[in-house]
This record gives sequence, structure tokens and C-alpha cells, in this order.
Amino acid sequence: MKNTIERLDVGAQPWKVLGTHGLRAKPLNVDPDSGARTAYVDIPAAWKGGGVAHFHDFFEEVFVIQGDVSLDGRNFLGDGAYIYRPAGIVHGHDEGAILGCRALIRSGGPLELKLVWQPIAPHEYVLHPHDDGRPFILGLETAKLPWREEGTGGARRSVKTLSVDAKTGAATTLVRLPQSWPGSWALAADASWEWFVLSGSVTLGDGATHGAGTYSFRPPGLPPTFLSSATGGELILWRGP
Repeated sequence: MKNTIERLDVGAQPWKVLGTHGLRAKPLNVDPDSGARTAYVDIPAAWKGGGVAHFHDFFEEVFVIQGDVSLDGRNFLGDGAYIYRPAGIVHGHDEGAILGCRALIRSGGPLELKLVWQPIAPHEYVLHPHDDGRPFILGLETAKLPWREEGTGGARRSVKTLSVDAKTGAATTLVRLPQSWPGSWALAADASWEWFVLSGSVTLGDGATHGAGTYSFRPPGLPPTFLSSATGGELILWRGP
């Protein structure tokens, strides 16, 4: 299980260099047993990947907060793009960026690069089918998804479901709270909850206000309650199994 984190300000965390191609990351949380992790990643302008296709033994989930990145040297993903790769997906043939980007990356374990020197296709493909409850999602443009109203009364909010694990119920969701939102929204106690505030702010039941760029994780049994948002806010929310 990842560590309980009440509130972590990503701006106060140091950067760590990833590999040899200019990537940087701020680790937000790591499961000491499985190696599952969540990180805030910086891809610099004019970045070019290693150019060698590879795959991972664990799922990889990406949400582009701002900027651009290309997975094939031709098509670029922009603000709000979402990716979910089950384990065993060959990718990384021709990665690059023009403006660079900031992104959130989650994985089910360490993302060791298993190199594929002679890929059978110039695009992403399944090398090793994996029993994952979520589908392979490549470049979902979340800005084009409609918001769906959820909740009643003062707890009413807008949501966009990005992916759901059909086996465990784990899910990734964008949530938007309107300005002067009064709450109260209690999350289920039987699941872990992880979130990152993308814009605005939200105040929890303990009285702490979480502004843009803050991260939290609550294990099962420690469910948070969102009580209010004076400014309104948008967050990405991960429900665990």
C-alpha cells in the first residue's frame, strides 16, 4: 500500500533526473512492497526520447496537465490527454515534444524498460496480452468529453470518468467543483483514494485547504470528506481497488 499523505505540495518537492534524455520527476508516492508509484513529470521543450521501442511489466497511466508530447513523432497529445497502458504494450518508437509538458504518471510497479529492438509495427501494439481490468487507452482527449452531473443538493459536482477497472472497480475520474461549492461529499471507506488538485482549491473535513498542485493519498479506512470550495476547483481522482 502507498503511504498515507495528508497533503503534499508538489512545488516544494525537489526534481530528480530520469534517465539520460532530460526528463525530470518529482516522486509523489511509492508503495514500498509492489513499487507502484505516482510521479509529477517534466518533459522539456524540444525533448527527444531514446528512439528504442520498449514495454513494461506493469500498467502505466498518464495525464498531461499542460503542454505537448508525441508518442510516434507525428501525432501530438496536448492539455488533458489521457493514456492507460496495460503491461506488455510496446511503445516509445519515436517519442518527443515541441513545447514540453508537465504530466502525472502512475504505474503498478517499477517502469523498467524492456527493450524491443525490432518492433513489428511503427505504432503501439500488444506484445504480451495481460489480464488487466482496464482497456488500452491511447491519447483520450478529455477536454472533448462531456461533464456528467453527480450527487445531490450541496454535494452536486461534475465528473468525467476516464477509465474503470471492470474487475476491481478502481477508476480514474476528473472532478469539477463549482465556485462557492458547499459540499459535503464523503468518499467510500472501503477503497483507497488518491488525488491531485489541478486548479482552484478544495477544503476537507479536517479544515485543511488543498490548492492547485497538491497531492493526497488515503488508504482504505481513512476516507476523506470534501466539504467546500470557495474558488471552485478541478482535480483528478483515483479510486483504488
